Amino acid sequence: MDKLIHDDKGNATISNDGATIMKLLDVVHPAAKILVDIAKSQESEVGDGTTRVVLFAEEFLKEAKLFIKDGVHSKSYT
Repeated sequence: MDKLIHDDKGNATISNDGATIMKLLDVVHPAAKILVDIAKSQESEVGDGTTRVVLFAEEFLKEAKLFIKDGVHSKSYT
């Protein structure tokens, strides 16, 4: 499905490529920056599958959030 991205400079881009969409995003949140970096790495190394790896990483983050809410420290390995 095509997406329309409109930036603050008035430029519009229509794309269905996950890598293109991720490159156009201006993100501030650290977790979102990680997702953009993952997409860029996937695109440069493999050339395909950026949407899949971002969704996969998003699921990891969703599961990690539950542990954080339960008070599990990120350095706990037990």
